[in-house]
Amino acid sequence: MTAKQTKRSWRMRVKRGARDLCWLTVFVLISSTTVDWWRSRDIDTSEVPVASMRLLDGRQQDLVAMSQHEPALVYVWATWCGVCRFVTPSVDWLSGHAQVVSIALRSGSNKHIAGYLAHHGYDFPVVNDQSGALSNAFAVKVTPTVMVVEQGEITSITTGFTTPFGLWLRLVL
Repeated sequence: MTAKQTKRSWRMRVKRGARDLCWLTVFVLISSTTVDWWRSRDIDTSEVPVASMRLLDGRQQDLVAMSQHEPALVYVWATWCGVCRFVTPSVDWLSGHAQVVSIALRSGSNKHIAGYLAHHGYDFPVVNDQSGALSNAFAVKVTPTVMVVEQGEITSITTGFTTPFGLWLRLVL
């Protein structure tokens, strides 16, 4: 094989790889969007079902008031959730730049959740949903679930794994 043929063969492989990567990206985006739609189809986006929630530190958090001037991120997670272990650091990072309130679903006592947060160095507001009633009010069926709330309405929902960039994009778009 000549040098010219080798160069052309290399270019063809790069082009083919780039094309395959583009198709894979399209497939993943379509699949992810479909799964998100399916998992969140029961969530009523017209209004937030529970406006006021009590945080671990005892303060009341009014989600409707919080979302009037800028969007708020609601993160439903659990200490026992495997995927949450990858998403929670992103939510913690985002909490330093945006409004975040999280709901710990069936994760134990306030003391247990506070210990979990301290152990991992997380510093975002948490509501303990020990019985699952709050998550049921939101119609959340999967952890993690991330919702963006603007002016008291849910404007975006995603479930499962997401990246810091994905979270940030949902808030700004």
